[in-house]
Amino acid sequence: MRSHTVIGIVGKSILLPCQLNLSISVDLETLKLFWTNANNQVVYVFYYGEENNSQQLPFYRNRTQMFLDQLSSGIFSLLLNDLKTDDDQKTFYLFHQQDDKNGRTLIQNKKMCITDLKVAKRFQTPVVKVNYEDRKAECSSTGGYPEPTLTWTNQNGLMDQDVTQIIRNPSGTFNISSTVNITENQTVMCVIYNPTLKETLRSTQQTMPDSNPSNNLSVIGAVIGAVIGTVIFGALIVFYLRRHKLFCFSQAELNPPQQQTEMEELNPPTVTVRAQTPPLVMKTLNCVDGVF
Repeated sequence: MRSHTVIGIVGKSILLPCQLNLSISVDLETLKLFWTNANNQVVYVFYYGEENNSQQLPFYRNRTQMFLDQLSSGIFSLLLNDLKTDDDQKTFYLFHQQDDKNGRTLIQNKKMCITDLKVAKRFQTPVVKVNYEDRKAECSSTGGYPEPTLTWTNQNGLMDQDVTQIIRNPSGTFNISSTVNITENQTVMCVIYNPTLKETLRSTQQTMPDSNPSNNLSVIGAVIGAVIGTVIFGALIVFYLRRHKLFCFSQAELNPPQQQTEMEELNPPTVTVRAQTPPLVMKTLNCVDGVF
């Protein structure tokens, strides 16, 4: 008989489906049902009208359930609860036997409803962090199952990455991380693929034009230093001027030509306007330095 595969999620429930087309009616009082794994270990037992899990493997205890109201219709599906990573890649079979009132076997089916179980759990959305000082990008994701693959891409395709680190948690799930070298003005993408769920998660990060912000900080520091230096220098000049009371006067202010001024008032000179630009007249300044 061909098997079929079901995929369950860690922590959730999964139905191992089974429905038989029987030639005789089902009598629950003389019905025997055994669900076992590939190692013939008991997963669930229904025996002569009631559940009997005294021989059940402890790993499955309090985790199995059969729908008793459906048994008379030949539906022998088993519900497996609280899936764990250790349930992954397990195969289950049903053993069915119907007896008569005298205990004689009327029909018997072995290894029916063969079911391969795969278990998975989604990974968290990848987180990409950029370390400009080391010129590296790191991608990480946690809490998924089974072990995934992680790849890096940029504008030119696949990137050479460092060794991928994979850590298995006590619950059986995985954490994964990887680093890659980066350059400026680069778009890097981290891709994580879950092979069981066939699910791809992506996270993209754009690097800065200057991948080393310390260079920018150096420039800013230099500008701030120059401004502070200028302010201090100016303050020293003001202090010096106030300390020494430096006054400057023009030669005209020290010796005003009064007589010449009176003559000019009587005979105002004739002014001739020329197109040429008048020469710059430099005044000689006499500075008197008075110290307190």
